[in-house]
Amino acid sequence: MAEAAAVRAGEPALSGFRIFSYSALYLPVSMVLLPVGVYVLPLYAELGISMYLMSAIIFAARLSDAFTDPLIGVLSDRTRGRYGRRKPWVLGGAPLLMLSLYMLFVPPDQPSAWYFGFWIVLLFLAFTIVDLPYFAWGAELSSNYDRRTLITARREQFHFAGNITFNLLPLVAGLLIYAASAGGLENVWTSLDDFTSRFQQVMQARAGHIDVILEWLAWFVLIVLPLTVFLALYFVPEARVQVQPRKYTNFVQSLRVIKRNGPFIRLMICYTVSTLGAAVTGALSYFFVKHVILAGELYPIYLLVYYASSVAGMPAWTWLSKKTGKHKAYIAALIWFAFWASWIPFIPAGMFGMFLIIMCFKGSAVGALLALPAAMAADAVDIDSARTGEQRAGLYFSIWGMLKKGSLAAGTAIGLAAAAFFGFDPTADPALGGTEQGNSQSALLWLALLYSIIPALIKLVAFPFMWRYPLTENRQRRIRARIERKNPAPEATAG
Repeated sequence: MAEAAAVRAGEPALSGFRIFSYSALYLPVSMVLLPVGVYVLPLYAELGISMYLMSAIIFAARLSDAFTDPLIGVLSDRTRGRYGRRKPWVLGGAPLLMLSLYMLFVPPDQPSAWYFGFWIVLLFLAFTIVDLPYFAWGAELSSNYDRRTLITARREQFHFAGNITFNLLPLVAGLLIYAASAGGLENVWTSLDDFTSRFQQVMQARAGHIDVILEWLAWFVLIVLPLTVFLALYFVPEARVQVQPRKYTNFVQSLRVIKRNGPFIRLMICYTVSTLGAAVTGALSYFFVKHVILAGELYPIYLLVYYASSVAGMPAWTWLSKKTGKHKAYIAALIWFAFWASWIPFIPAGMFGMFLIIMCFKGSAVGALLALPAAMAADAVDIDSARTGEQRAGLYFSIWGMLKKGSLAAGTAIGLAAAAFFGFDPTADPALGGTEQGNSQSALLWLALLYSIIPALIKLVAFPFMWRYPLTENRQRRIRARIERKNPAPEATAG
């Protein structure tokens, strides 16, 4: 019945394959920015570029997002053409994204600061050109309350699949390096008695192979991105504008409209604090694993397990959102996340297996904390369409993107500064923790709290904003009915 209603509303019929084709594009796209802080900066530092200069360049590039994000969002909203509003931007931005990624990830032997600056700024710009219209496209694929949750859940599953693929690369590189040192893969299985210790030694030296990992990642994205772009553009129709614009408003007027959108304001607050907490955790995750759990060489394994649990947990949260509503499922995910985070400071040093088990439970909620707010944001955009007669998902998701980038930058800075304030020294020998020569017990305890409980408390700030969230499924359906009564819906664009 929901599918028939969607078709009557002028929306494309969304089969499982079409949702898959749309969502799969996010696997390579989500992998583009992940390596920048983890591998790209260390690589260029080893090649002679000043860390201070790189930080200034990245800050300037991120500052420019405050202008480019709303601009691209509004321009994609106003694009009119045979193939829709969002598809031309995805198609045009993909080659630029591929070029800038390869040039940044596979640099010459002696790159200059100008080389680094030019290609990383271009990479950020190309990512925005693809990412913002892509998210707006997803918000407009369906007006059905539950179907939107399914679309965002599938997209986030591919997002975390990209994270898993990204984190598999160091392990694959380590295994191949180990196999080469053992005389071939056939000899690896004949020497399992010393595999663990020797493999850990290889993983400890992975920083020396950053260039190999980045080159593999670049070629993976260069192969997969065109394939997934083709799947999305060819098989997934783009719904035409269902409301006819009365007049275009400027950016300041648009912000005033957003300010009057109460549910969207609530979502922005929730998403901002959630992203801020996640950024604090992300900034300190490697240091926690290395200095508290004493397993720094196994960090890629932790990331792999954590993101895999995020993918595995999404079907359960999608089911719960259909039964209880998105905002109630989001509250449940917040509580689940905070409960398991509260156990992390009590994990004994060296208990990497126990740490992985707890992180599996904690990580199972991470995908929901991203997918559910995005689905609710798509519902909130309908309020703007009903009030203004315009369909401006691009504008709304450009503001969404700005908040995400700002929160990530602020959370990273807060996490690192707070750890330093409480005396943590990242250069200290982890084996000397708790002694005068290493980090003090107090510094390590604060590191554990900043990694786990404090970010969970930051996320829980969203709780009261979600407790009485007003945009329920019934209200969203009434808003859609109002839009469709006032504006007859045209047919969807061809795939």
